Amino acid sequence: MNKTWIFILFVCGLACFLIVAGCSNKSENTIKIGDILENPGAYNGTKIAISGEVVNQCGSGCWFFLDDGSGTIYIDLLPNNFAIPPMRGSKVTVVGTVLVEGEDVSILGTSVINGLQVYS
Repeated sequence: MNKTWIFILFVCGLACFLIVAGCSNKSENTIKIGDILENPGAYNGTKIAISGEVVNQCGSGCWFFLDDGSGTIYIDLLPNNFAIPPMRGSKVTVVGTVLVEGEDVSILGTSVINGLQVYS
């Protein structure tokens, strides 16, 4: 591959990274899982971003549990029609909406970010 193509691929990759890294929604807040679990009603229906470790995962990748040290929460990807590969033990960031149904609190995930890989 000549230097021109390498440069073009580098610039395209850099542009994609900057777009993903720079995408934000003012309604998104990076918060602790413990904060959500302490006062779920305040977060119900709120789009949030949380980071932590995948501690358990469905075999097909359509749901998992995320732990950030302040708590553990269920992440459901199936309603948004995507799944992730096996990531148990990986540090990820999840963007999604808090859902409170009775005593159950979960996140309906819209994207999962693992390093530079984005699943949605």
